[in-house]
Amino acid sequence: MLDEMNECHAPVALWALTNIKFNEDDTTLDIGCGGGINICRIHKKSPKAKSYGVDYSSTSVKKSKLFNKKLVDSGCVEVYEANVLDMPFDDKKFNIITAFETVYFWPDIVNSFQEVKRILKDDGKFFIVMDANGCYTPKLEEITKNENCIFYTDEELKELLLEAGFTKITSIIRKRKTDEKLIKKTINDKYCEKIIEEKYPDDVFEEYSEDGFPSSPEWYCIIAKK
Repeated sequence: MLDEMNECHAPVALWALTNIKFNEDDTTLDIGCGGGINICRIHKKSPKAKSYGVDYSSTSVKKSKLFNKKLVDSGCVEVYEANVLDMPFDDKKFNIITAFETVYFWPDIVNSFQEVKRILKDDGKFFIVMDANGCYTPKLEEITKNENCIFYTDEELKELLLEAGFTKITSIIRKRKTDEKLIKKTINDKYCEKIIEEKYPDDVFEEYSEDGFPSSPEWYCIIAKK
């Protein structure tokens, strides 16, 4: 399953990573690191600093360490088993914290976001990536019941992040049917948005999906700052 997640989540992850800038010395953390591939991608962008991963699943931690064995053995990457509500890191440790396809499952999400905020530097970024903007099909509704997860909209996550104490939030939405990028910015009480044409060659961010599972009409990522 973790190998399949690495493959199936690749298109949205690769697209999302085009929307955030990493410095080569950024200390990073990937929460819900799963199969470990995003730890590797991110470390390549910040090779002069250590990269970290955490996951609630011991199996995912083992898989992430195995996938990144050379980086782990060299001391460039560390992966821990931890709950997002209580992570084993000092305050203000990370420049960038990522969460790819995982906040669906986070418990007590406002407190989870506050724990992320605790370990994020004052000028740091919390980067959330989602391949479904809300629960838009009967199949997704079925998944929410069976898997005890929530397919949040970008607006719902924005409000939850504001409640958790984040003040600068940028939502970037890929409107796949119209080849447009919608950028929404909320800074304190000020809001603005703009649409940018965003066309890609057919072979970029190719999506692998299960039979009968429709391609999501919207992907989105959120960059939240304190």
